[in-house]
Amino acid sequence: MLVKMGQTSSFPKSRRRSLRSPFLFRRSSKANLSHTFSLPEECSKIEQLNVNFASEEELMTLPGINREIAKGIIRHRQQIGRFRKIEDLALVPGIGAENLDRIKAEVCVRSNNSNSNSRAQSVDSLKCETRIQSKLINLNKASVFDLQETLGITQEMAANIVCYRTKKGDFKKIEDLLKVKSISAMRYTNMCQHLTIEDESGDSNLSRTTSASEVRTNGSVLANGTSTPTKHRKTSSAPVKLHVANGLPSPSSLGDIFDLLSAYSHRPIPEEDFRFKRNGKDAIRVATWNLDGFSFEKAQNMGVREVVCRTILENRWSIVCFQDVLEEEALQLIVDELNFPRLRKVTEFRANSREWQCSVLDSHLAFIYDTQSGSIGVDMITLKQETLEEYRAALAEFTVGLVRLQILNVELHEKVPVEMIEEKLKELKDPNQLVVLGDFTNLVCGDQRREIGNLQAVLPVQSNTSSNNVKTKYSDNILVSGNVKSLLTGSWSVVRQGLTHLAIPNGWSWGGTVSPHCPIWTELYVAPPSENGF
Repeated sequence: MLVKMGQTSSFPKSRRRSLRSPFLFRRSSKANLSHTFSLPEECSKIEQLNVNFASEEELMTLPGINREIAKGIIRHRQQIGRFRKIEDLALVPGIGAENLDRIKAEVCVRSNNSNSNSRAQSVDSLKCETRIQSKLINLNKASVFDLQETLGITQEMAANIVCYRTKKGDFKKIEDLLKVKSISAMRYTNMCQHLTIEDESGDSNLSRTTSASEVRTNGSVLANGTSTPTKHRKTSSAPVKLHVANGLPSPSSLGDIFDLLSAYSHRPIPEEDFRFKRNGKDAIRVATWNLDGFSFEKAQNMGVREVVCRTILENRWSIVCFQDVLEEEALQLIVDELNFPRLRKVTEFRANSREWQCSVLDSHLAFIYDTQSGSIGVDMITLKQETLEEYRAALAEFTVGLVRLQILNVELHEKVPVEMIEEKLKELKDPNQLVVLGDFTNLVCGDQRREIGNLQAVLPVQSNTSSNNVKTKYSDNILVSGNVKSLLTGSWSVVRQGLTHLAIPNGWSWGGTVSPHCPIWTELYVAPPSENGF
């Protein structure tokens, strides 16, 4: 390649070092190249960077483009769609007229041929390529998966479209998309040309029917296809209706997708491998957990079942008191999963006796217990419902090893002064063998006490047991009395990790929690103090 004698070819000083080939020239208004040769048009385009496919690192090789701006470019094309002309880059925050003028000659928005980009494409590039439309998507039949394959439609927008369609009925015209939450006029313009309300025969589909294989479940759109959030009393992981017919091609695919979500929903590593022993003596763990409107639909969510079962198994609980269980069938799904596991992460947990039983009362209070608990043995003798206006309560009597325990499961549904609780506890037949577990959020207490009457609290009264990122303060606790105090091993915990799953709805996104309440547990020896050698 010849250059006029005495003249040096150079790149602008402001251009940062490029990851692209140093042997290919790019056109630049600032370049001072000799007129003794000309750069062919096709060569000048080979080195242009396609902003619709470039990775974050590749975008940062452009002059004036830092990491924040590069992320903005990628965010724009993921949320709104591909850039149709280079001038559209001005819509990205941080670029502006000056940066646009600086990079204009170095970028393109269309692939000209197979050699237009010799670099390996990034993961983001592959995502963009898969969104090229080969046919129109029927707005009244498409699942959330189908909609997300449409140019410019994000997961949130797809969920909003399905929700609107379920509540309002089929779309009469494409323009009705403008009534859907999160779809602006600009986004509508990008996506409307890829959508239709007519089926392949050309007839409008204004009466979408439900397939016989349609099922109602509290699963995730990522597990079953379409999502219809419904009003739920107070839980963020509200039930959603899913339609298998509108989702994946076969039921086996549902399991495959859930396994993928499960793999990325990491479980915490237990602090210790508890084997029903403490200081060489037999011991068990007793826990309490408010499941926040635990309905049958909610329990059908595979992510919910996995989190509940794995939390029970990982912490080696023997007796669990649940509050806010709306239906007995909901808890039965949990017990069935423990005894006959089908979810991979539950099946893989080998330290599971598979000898679980449950009892649910009309007061929305429930117990599940592991009858084996190593080789200790747990058995429920009696169960009765306490009919108290101020709070819900259920009293169960258990034999655990060599001791007999009265366990009172409590949920305060109205503001209750601590003095009233103390009076009610005095009415119990054998208050010295009592463990009280439950939700004390509405307990009115003026100080941070560790005792209510003669009961010792494991946590300070009114401690915060809310899940992460929950603004409301909850106060769950465990209280023990009399002889039970001498059975405490001193080990207890508020479980804050492993309560979320990618298959659980979280508003209009995913990765929600089973309940805004954290479960808590304490540990008890299962033989009288004299036999424990104390």
